[in-house]
Amino acid sequence: MKNALVHSQNTKKRLLILAALVVAAVAAVLIALRAAPAFQGSLVKNSDEFRLDIRRMNGIDSHVLTLKTSDTLRVHFKTDSGRMKLEILAPDGSSLYSGNSDGTNGSDFELNLPADGDYQINVTGERASGELLVQAVR
Repeated sequence: MKNALVHSQNTKKRLLILAALVVAAVAAVLIALRAAPAFQGSLVKNSDEFRLDIRRMNGIDSHVLTLKTSDTLRVHFKTDSGRMKLEILAPDGSSLYSGNSDGTNGSDFELNLPADGDYQINVTGERASGELLVQAVR
């Protein structure tokens, strides 16, 4: 009887250890999935442009262009899948442009600049793929 009780306790301990290992393995997989890159694709940030060719984007990317009122911003913005939002802020923090791409047709437009200074460009993607080009025309 004592051997059966010891055997039963050992079996319970083994099951508890196995359950803990399974929970730890599932947690590790979930953490690894969340740690997947927020951006996959190609990216160019320089003094004249902000270019994203997006295979997959989850999150926000930003760039600052220093511009003059005599410059123009040329914008190409296209979402192939998921959701993308573009926001361009003037040097005083006001919104020069804020919008979502309308899907496969994309958006192409130019913006005149109200002041000299630093223009903040923010793009947000949710399971997104597509293209963004914001280019200074000097």
